[in-house]
Amino acid sequence: MKKIFLSAVIALALCSYGYAQDEDEYEEEDEAPAKVVKKAAVEEEEEEEDEAPVAKKEKKKEKKSSGGAFFGIGLDLTGALSNDPAVNLAFRLNDDMLLSAIFGLTHTGKLTTKAAGQEADVDGTDNTALAIGAAFDYTLVKKFIPLSLGGELVYHSLNEDDSELDIGVMAGLHGEIVPNLVLSGKAGLAFMYNFGSNYNGTEGVDYSQLTFGVAYKVYLTWFAF
Repeated sequence: MKKIFLSAVIALALCSYGYAQDEDEYEEEDEAPAKVVKKAAVEEEEEEEDEAPVAKKEKKKEKKSSGGAFFGIGLDLTGALSNDPAVNLAFRLNDDMLLSAIFGLTHTGKLTTKAAGQEADVDGTDNTALAIGAAFDYTLVKKFIPLSLGGELVYHSLNEDDSELDIGVMAGLHGEIVPNLVLSGKAGLAFMYNFGSNYNGTEGVDYSQLTFGVAYKVYLTWFAF
């Protein structure tokens, strides 16, 4: 009986020892994936930190484009070539709408003549022509080359007695030559209404005339800020 009892005790002890080893092995296998997950989380955080400076650089590059500028100064190249210069002050209301104020000033000095046989010079009158108006452009297409549709309204004070009112409806193409410098070409219909007074001796005759046709303009605009 003693031998049988000792044998049973020893068998129970061996079984409990083997069961304890199995539990330790299972616990080690369960802890291993947790370490892998932690390493993966650390690697993802490092990747996000590496991508953050790249995103900041891209934002800085976007700011250099004229699309982010609000105010610009433009020159009417066609008017300058025809001795009728004008300056445009452009205000970008949003990504699609541009509002411009138009100012022009031309001063003509006195014309001095002396006909054959005259003893003294004859001086004419000097003249200052003023132009003031506004233009509006709405961008219809932005892909490849921006396409816009807009209008202009400009008043010209040609001299003391003659004036002109120009109304234009034009489509335009706009291209950025260098960052913030935009070249624009416009073409469309223009209506010109001339009115004033012609003097015949001491009597003045009022007149008015409406002319319309095809017009084109070229602008060079630098968006300052």
